[in-house]
Amino acid sequence: MTGDTLLDTFPRTSLTSESDFIETIQIPEKPAETVPAGDILRPELAEPYPFDLFSHQAAALNALEDNDNVTIATSTSSGKTHIYGLQIARNLLDAGVLNADGTRATEQNDASTALCVYPMKALTKDQHESLTDLYDQLGLDIRVETYDGDTTGDRRAIRNEADVILTNFAALNVYLEHHDKWSRFYGALDLVAIDESHTYTGIEGMHVAWILRRMKRVATYWGGNPQYTLTSATIGNPHAHSLELLNESVTVIDDDGSPHGPRDIVLWNPPPRDKTRDATPDDAPFTTTDQDSETEESDTEFVAERVPASVEAPKVFNHLTSSEIRTLLFCPSRKLTELSIQRADDHRKHNTREYDLTTKPQREAYNAGLGRRTRHSREHQFKTDVLTGLATTSALELGIDIGDLDATVLMGYPGQRQSFWQRIGRAGREASHSLSVLVGDHRTLDQYIINHPEYLLENDVEDAVVDTSNNSVFATHVLCASDEIALTEDDLGTFAETDRLQAAVQMWREAGYIDGYLDAAAHYCGPSRPQTQVNLYGNNDTDYRLELAPDVDRDHWGLPDDLDLEPVEQNRAYRDYHEGAVRLQNGQQFEVVNVDEERPQPVIQLKPVDHDYYTRTQNKVNVLDADSEETRDINGFTLHFGRGTVLVHYHSYDQMYISNSEPKQQMLATETPPILMDTQLCWVEVPDDVENALVRKYQDYGLETGVDPDETGMAHLGYVAGLHAAEHATIQTAPLELRVDKDDLGGLATLVMDTHYTHNEYDEITDSIGESFEAAKHALEQRTQELGGRTCSGWFIYDGVEGGLGFARAIYDNFEALCERARDQLENCQCGQPNGCPACTFDENCGNDNKPLLRQSAVDVLNQLLGDADREDLSEYLPDDEYGGNRRPVVFYS
Repeated sequence: MTGDTLLDTFPRTSLTSESDFIETIQIPEKPAETVPAGDILRPELAEPYPFDLFSHQAAALNALEDNDNVTIATSTSSGKTHIYGLQIARNLLDAGVLNADGTRATEQNDASTALCVYPMKALTKDQHESLTDLYDQLGLDIRVETYDGDTTGDRRAIRNEADVILTNFAALNVYLEHHDKWSRFYGALDLVAIDESHTYTGIEGMHVAWILRRMKRVATYWGGNPQYTLTSATIGNPHAHSLELLNESVTVIDDDGSPHGPRDIVLWNPPPRDKTRDATPDDAPFTTTDQDSETEESDTEFVAERVPASVEAPKVFNHLTSSEIRTLLFCPSRKLTELSIQRADDHRKHNTREYDLTTKPQREAYNAGLGRRTRHSREHQFKTDVLTGLATTSALELGIDIGDLDATVLMGYPGQRQSFWQRIGRAGREASHSLSVLVGDHRTLDQYIINHPEYLLENDVEDAVVDTSNNSVFATHVLCASDEIALTEDDLGTFAETDRLQAAVQMWREAGYIDGYLDAAAHYCGPSRPQTQVNLYGNNDTDYRLELAPDVDRDHWGLPDDLDLEPVEQNRAYRDYHEGAVRLQNGQQFEVVNVDEERPQPVIQLKPVDHDYYTRTQNKVNVLDADSEETRDINGFTLHFGRGTVLVHYHSYDQMYISNSEPKQQMLATETPPILMDTQLCWVEVPDDVENALVRKYQDYGLETGVDPDETGMAHLGYVAGLHAAEHATIQTAPLELRVDKDDLGGLATLVMDTHYTHNEYDEITDSIGESFEAAKHALEQRTQELGGRTCSGWFIYDGVEGGLGFARAIYDNFEALCERARDQLENCQCGQPNGCPACTFDENCGNDNKPLLRQSAVDVLNQLLGDADREDLSEYLPDDEYGGNRRPVVFYS
C-alpha cells in the first residue's frame, strides 16, 4: 500500500493527499554498493559465501584485519551480523581450530573464542539462528551457544567447548564472578561483538561501560586480548559513544552500502478535535463513523486540541491490518499497546460500510511487561502470518526477526531521528516498497516534526549519551571488580582514573566492604555476590513483584495460574502502581489494591476489573542544595552544571475515561511518600537587566498566563510565566539534539535561584526535611527570608535518576542549540494563545498543571540568551526602581 492509497481508502471523506494536516515524503529506492567477497575474504570463506559484500561490510572487515576495534553504524538489515560472524570464522581458521575445508582441526579450542552480547534475549535467540545459518552455508563446524538465565542443559560443556557464546550484559555481569570456570574461554578470547550498541545510553550505558571494563580485567588476567566490534544504528556521535563504552580507540564505519526499496512516509497530523461530537463516557467509543466527525483545518485556524495520537493511530493500524497489510504499531507505553488493540477493534466495528465484519484481522499487544512465553508466542505468530498486526513498544524496534512486514505506524514521534528511522526501517526489506505513517500528537516535539519535515532528513543525528562519572554506579562496580580480582596499582589509570579509584577503595575500606590497599591488593570482604546489586536499568535495586490479590476468583476472570508479568522498579512502582492505579495487561484491566513494602521483596497486589477509565499520575518536584561544578557565559546569562538533590512526589492521580481521555475524577491521593534523588543538574541564571525589563514589559499580564493575578499579588507573574514556558520548551525539544527521553528529565523555574543552592553558612536542606514535600517548601521559604542581597531568576533541568544519567551534562554542552529549537517552536506555533498549547508550552508532566505560562515572555528570554535580540530593545522597559525590592517573592514552578 502506498501513501496515496492509504489516504484514498481511509474512512474519512475530508482526508486527501492535499489535506493541510497530511504530508507525504517519498524516499526513492537506493541500489546496493558491493565489493566481490573474493577481494576481502580468503578463498575458504569467499567461495561458499553466497553474496557480494556491501561496501560497509568490506570496509569493516578490512579494519578488523588491521586489528582495529570497529563500530558499524548503518541501517536496519544491512548485514552487520555477517561482519562479526565472518571475522569469527577468520579468527578460527587463522588459529588452526578449523581446517581449510571447515572441519575441526581440534576438539579442544584453546586458541580463539568470541563473545557476542545483545540487549534482549529474543534478539540473542534470533542471532543464534543467524550465525548458525551463516556457518552452515559456509560449511564451517563452529560451535555457537547461548548462555544466559534461560539456558538449560550442561552449562559446563558450553563454557568448556563453545567457540562462540551469546549472552546479554545482565547475565555477563553476574557470570564475571565465576571467571575461573571460564578460564579456557577468556584465555582465548579474540573478539567481543556488542550488538545494537546505540541502545546503551543513560543509566544502562553507564553500567555496560563498567561491565566491559570488568570483563577486560578478567580476560587480561587469563591471557585474552579481545578486539571489539560494535554494531549500531546511525547516531550523531558513534566514535565518542563507542570510546566511552570501551575505553579503547575505535574506527567508525558509517557509509551504508546496503540497498532499500522506495518508501512512503506519511506525516499525519490528527485533525481538530470536536468535543461536542466525542463519545460520552456512557457510550461505546467511536459510535459514529469518521467520515463526518472531523473537519479539515485551514492554515490560519486555531487548533486548541487535536484528536490524540493514541486515538488516531489505532484507526490507521486497523485500516492497514483490515486490508491484510502486515503492520507494526509502535506505542510509547505498555498501557497503550493494550488500549490500541481495543481501539482498533472498536474502529472496525463502528465503520461497517468500510470493513467486512465477517472476518477479523488477528492483532495482539507486545511489550516487555508480558512474560517471556507470551512474547515468544506472539513473535512466532506474527512471523508465520497467524497475526497481521502487533501493537508494540520499543521492544520490536531492534532487529528481532519477526519476518517481512509491509508497514509501520508510529503513535507519536519516538523522540529521536535514530529511533524514528530504526522503526520505519522494520518495514520493506531489501527492494520492496514500504509504507510508514507518523501520527503526530498535539505536543511540542511532534508538532515540531510535522511543521519541519525537513528535520527528519537532516544529516545530523542525535548524540547518544554515556556518562561514566556517575559515582554511585562506579562505586558499585568497584566492589564487583574487587570481588572478581583483587584491585592493585595496575588498575590505576586503566580500570579507572587514579584519584577516583583510590577514593572509592578508601570509602569501601572504611565501610568494611574492602580489605587491603592498592599498593598490595584490595580484596572484597562484604556480603557474597555484590554483582547481584547491579541493576542495569536503574540505581535502585528494589524491584516490586506483581501478583494477584488472594481473594481473586481466577476461573471467573479466565486468568492463568501465572500472570507472567515482569517486576517493576521503585520509581515506576510509585508512579504507575500506587493503590487505586488501573493498569492494562494482556487485554485485562487490573487495579492495584495493595502495596506491601514490608517484605524482603515488595509486592504489588492486583485484582481484575472492568472499568471505563484508566489512571494517570501527577507529580510535583523541587530542587534542593544545588552545587555548581562548571559555569560558562552565554551573552550575559550564566550557565551552570553541577549536582543537587531533587525531591519528587507522585502525590495524586486522575481517572481518565478510556473512550475520550477526558477526566472522570481528578487529584485522588496516592498516599506514596516523596523520593529524594541526588542527581546532575544544568541551570541558567538570567541577567538583572533582562529580568528587570521583562518584569515591567509583562507586568499587566495575568489571566493570559492561566493564573489569576489577584491570587499572586506580584508584578513578576508575566515574567516568571515566561521562565516556566522556557523551561518546558527546552526540556521538550532536548530530544531534537540528544538521544534522550524527555521523561528522563525534569525542571524547575524559579525567581530565587540562590534559595535552591548550597550555602556554607547553612546546613543542607535535605538533611532536615525527612520525606516531607511541605517541609522542603517551608525550608526554602525560610531560607529566602534569611538570605540577604540580590538574587537572580532562571530555571533548572535535572536528570530524573539517582546519581544522574549524563543528560544534564550533555544539555549544558549543547544548551544554545536546545534553546534555538525551543525558541523556534514557541515563536512559530500557530495556536495564537498567550499561554500556548500542548504543541508549544504544555507538558503532561507539569507539576503545576501548566500554569502559569506565557509564550512571548519565554521567546524574549530565549532571544536575549541566543543574542538574536539586542539589549537596547529592552531599554524602554527598564524601570526606575526594581520590582520586588531586594528579594523577590518565593515563587517556583516545576
